Amino acid sequence: MAPLNENQLNQKKAERKEQIMRAALKVFADNGVKLTKISMIAKEAKVSHGLVYHYFDSKDEILYESIEWGTEENRATQVFNDLNESGKSPLEKIKAFTQFAFSESDRWVTQSVFRIMQHLNETNGLPDHINELVNNAGQFYIEALSPIFREGQKFGEIIQGDTEELLGIYLTVLSGIMADDPSFWKENTEWKVEILSRMISAR
Repeated sequence: MAPLNENQLNQKKAERKEQIMRAALKVFADNGVKLTKISMIAKEAKVSHGLVYHYFDSKDEILYESIEWGTEENRATQVFNDLNESGKSPLEKIKAFTQFAFSESDRWVTQSVFRIMQHLNETNGLPDHINELVNNAGQFYIEALSPIFREGQKFGEIIQGDTEELLGIYLTVLSGIMADDPSFWKENTEWKVEILSRMISAR
């Protein structure tokens, strides 16, 4: 077998790094940042513990680069484009997004990044560069959800009041659930989302 040339080697390294970042997103999303260990990421990626350190110096570096990669790859705007083109009412769009956040999905990268954001919202003492990344990603979801909330208030589906404050409460509740035990929401998700949605429903 002929040895790999430089381009092939670089491609193989890039693929291996992506393999680790994909695994990291899943592990961070499922377990939260504090409980995640390098060994867990290595196991999920099906690589050795030492190989992870060949590509990353620390857990913080894996977290940052995985979120950065995931944010670029997840095409989160497509999730909201699909919602906005779905013909659903504002409240139904919020229910659909909530269910997406908790359910297994083929858009698992988008979902994992969102779930990690919620974990990190409950985490203190993060390095500044990770805080900045989290804030920027979080702002995207605020800007995407705000028009849906305002439309729901306009049509009387969602309770009145300060839209940004209401959205903040909704996202805080999601953060708390994900930081506690998101696995609970994987069963009977639709029914649980229906109950949760009553928090903001005007009906």
